[in-house]
Amino acid sequence: MNSADCEVARIDEAIFELAHQVAGLAAVDGAVVLNKQFELLGFGAEIGGDLPAVRWVARALDAEGRAKVRESVESDGTRHRSAYRLCDFVHDALAIVVSQDGTVRFVKWHEGEVTYWDHVSTSVLDV
Repeated sequence: MNSADCEVARIDEAIFELAHQVAGLAAVDGAVVLNKQFELLGFGAEIGGDLPAVRWVARALDAEGRAKVRESVESDGTRHRSAYRLCDFVHDALAIVVSQDGTVRFVKWHEGEVTYWDHVSTSVLDV
């Protein structure tokens, strides 16, 4: 094995370890918050503080987010509300919400409002 292969194997192992650590933290209800360097900023809490509640979000109907439908967030849980508040306050944030039922939602500030995209299975492995 040459040095490039060893480096790739080391990086692969580090990514795998990080993914398992984040998955373990995500087992606690609430948000897992990482910065751009993947440093842990917090977990298991609802993002709130003095941030105003988000009452409505846009559900993107296409990949570009051009077609949208506004929806109330009343029935959404802690993870979703945390992601909405974060993206409403930090416009360059991207939140990935994994529900207890296994669904995945990508949340982003987009064209003046908090917008989400539901993950759509594209692989036999996703089933």
